[in-house]
Amino acid sequence: MKKVLVTSAHSDDSIIGMGGTLKKLTSNGYKVFVLSVCGDRIAGFDNAMRLLGAQPLHFHYSYGKINQQQFSEELRKLFEQIDPQIVFTHWEKEILYDHHLVSKQTIELARNFEKEIYMFEIPASSIDFDFDVAVDITQFFEFRKKAIELMKDAFEEKVYLKEILPSIVYAPGFRGIQVGCEFAEVFKYCGSRFPLAPYRKKLLDIASI
Repeated sequence: MKKVLVTSAHSDDSIIGMGGTLKKLTSNGYKVFVLSVCGDRIAGFDNAMRLLGAQPLHFHYSYGKINQQQFSEELRKLFEQIDPQIVFTHWEKEILYDHHLVSKQTIELARNFEKEIYMFEIPASSIDFDFDVAVDITQFFEFRKKAIELMKDAFEEKVYLKEILPSIVYAPGFRGIQVGCEFAEVFKYCGSRFPLAPYRKKLLDIASI
């Protein structure tokens, strides 16, 4: 059984970035661990992850207050404990510092441990996102929606309705149009030991990763 580690700065990020893919991975027999680095604003997070078939994890940092050195040490221990074959994290160019820091530290460790690396997008904060693989999540789109609904009490109503929910609903439809299916989530593939990213966009067979 292949193990997957998803590192996200905040509890909603993994659902926005790859909620449908999480469900598709677990439905195909992958053991998936999802880390929310910030342990605040996580109401409903555990239930959302269980709905998607993933194991929820969280550190105890607060929004905007991640201690870089301490986080790096904790993340290294988590890598050693889980020993995943595949790692997902934030896009490398992010408006939010938390996202950027989590991406940077995760990629450095994943390179060190020679893991397969994929980066996901957050529509509200990923700058110049460039994808080269996509996952057809049409069959799992409703799980993505239900997962974020389980977490709505973690956010201010305006933020949930105006930013988070539109990211959940509209982004997969737009990406689906681009790649030729109803709903899709897209990723930048960074290879493992070397950055051997493919140069063309394609639908990714989830069973092949």
